[in-house]
Amino acid sequence: MKYIKITFSIICFFIIILFSNISYSADKREGIENFPDTYRPYLLELQKKHPNWKFTALYTNLDWEYVIDNENQFGKNLVPKSYSDRWKNTTPDKYNVEVDAGWVDSSRMAIEYSMDPRNFLNEVRIFQFEGLSYDEKTNNIEGIEKILYGTEFYNRIVEYLDSKRQ
Repeated sequence: MKYIKITFSIICFFIIILFSNISYSADKREGIENFPDTYRPYLLELQKKHPNWKFTALYTNLDWEYVIDNENQFGKNLVPKSYSDRWKNTTPDKYNVEVDAGWVDSSRMAIEYSMDPRNFLNEVRIFQFEGLSYDEKTNNIEGIEKILYGTEFYNRIVEYLDSKRQ
């Protein structure tokens, strides 16, 4: 997977933009040197293991405190009731109040943790930040064949059966 492009952004960022009136301008910058210093050790470790991966920073110009304050509204972000109190809103009148069956309001700390991409910069969780938009440099027959190499679909045309046709 020579041309994997990984774009870092906060998944919740899209939710915030979709469900609020925040206006923003995003700026994409390719290369680890364009990330904040605190991201770099994680990214450098990943690059050692996967030298063909490309990293693109997405600067949203959103204020961290503003975003967290807007996500930290009662009932907006939930955790299972079985979680420890560190993950729950422990305000007396809101503590363990089920917003939905088995789900309670999350703590500010839980929101901050979940929205900080550095907590997910490892080989397993990094793919939640993978760019999925079309890229003509990588989304072509050669790229697809590299992905399919070693499978039954490599270098073959796949035909789909339509149950409505005989």
